[in-house]
Amino acid sequence: MQTSIDLPSPLGIVQTSSITSTGKILGPDYENNLKRAAKRSEEDKLFRKQNQMNDADEFEAMEVQNGDQTSLIYYYKALKLDEEIQQNQNEIINIVQNRPRLGMIEGNLMKKSPHWFQGYSQRNCILRNRVFRYYNVENKKLQGVLNFDVQSFQLQEIQDKNGNTLEFILKPVGQTQKVFQFKGGTIEQTKTWVQLIKQHLQDSVGALKVLKSLSQYERFWRFERISSLQIMEDADDGDILLFQGKDINCHIQRSLTQSNFDHIGILIRLNENQLYLFEALPLHGVGLCRWSKFVMCKWNYLYHKIIYRKLQVNRDENFRSRIHEFVTENIGKQYSFNPTKLFKFKSTMLQDQQQQQTRTFFSSELVAACYKFVNLLSKEVSSTQYWPGSFSQENQKLSLQQGSLSEEYIIDFEGE
Repeated sequence: MQTSIDLPSPLGIVQTSSITSTGKILGPDYENNLKRAAKRSEEDKLFRKQNQMNDADEFEAMEVQNGDQTSLIYYYKALKLDEEIQQNQNEIINIVQNRPRLGMIEGNLMKKSPHWFQGYSQRNCILRNRVFRYYNVENKKLQGVLNFDVQSFQLQEIQDKNGNTLEFILKPVGQTQKVFQFKGGTIEQTKTWVQLIKQHLQDSVGALKVLKSLSQYERFWRFERISSLQIMEDADDGDILLFQGKDINCHIQRSLTQSNFDHIGILIRLNENQLYLFEALPLHGVGLCRWSKFVMCKWNYLYHKIIYRKLQVNRDENFRSRIHEFVTENIGKQYSFNPTKLFKFKSTMLQDQQQQQTRTFFSSELVAACYKFVNLLSKEVSSTQYWPGSFSQENQKLSLQQGSLSEEYIIDFEGE
């Protein structure tokens, strides 16, 4: 069946003005630029989805009217459920907006070893934003991370005859026998930890719905993970996402660059603090993708995995103003990747207005240029010398002039 429709608005209801996260009021021209940028990003993902069709029932052919041009595109059926998408999106946003900032606690606890002959070992523990982490007290290395928004846990208390909690156990829900058992140096210390853990558990996604897919993986607690909901809640201007695509071109690029990643984008808050993915796309140029739409349309299935790295930097008013300026000035620029760029080792200043307007980007070039614009990277090295893998944790040579990138977090979408 074919249906003639207009492209769904990636921004939802377009207002006559917007407010950026810096508090600036922007007019309808800016709003229209955001709308066009979001459409470019959306069309790219739809094209990728069309080329990866494994289940024809998920798609429907539709004639898309864009001005005087009509084209036939296979749309992911979820996009036709626009009202449902909006409703689910609002539910997610309401959860995020209404979740309080819970108390954080840090201190040393004794952790029971799974091997009976080893007894207990001291661990430095931190509970923050519904994530419980514990570290080796000597070398400070992360030993385990229990994310309550990604995996459901049961809290069990071991009490004495007077009802005092002596130890507590965090047990993952699912097909695993693994448990995490801790105790404090005193009964009061253990009680304080238990009370706060209860609050974080009750306020987590893992309490709203049963999340147990993570527990099937061996030693899942050894790796940092973050949910797409937490991204929506905690991500900020300048954070990056690294992508490992599924199609053959992605495999070829990763082989040539000897990296685990073939695409990269920057997270940015615009349009009344909504979170967007700012990226350069092969078919549609530089665009924006609203993160909530990315989640609801399940575009994560286009990739083997998506990695999040937080930019740890002082985001003062000047930083936010500069990064937003870069985004607005480069929306709509064309995508280009050619051998000539690979041999451009030093940066050149584009003084001519025409040169600036016709500048092109590939994905990692865009990220590098943005980081240079906000003085995070040296302006001497050309932005074309950066690959997606250049921004991964495996590249020890990457050095920011200020701030740093966090360790890598695998984004978990199962909880959504």
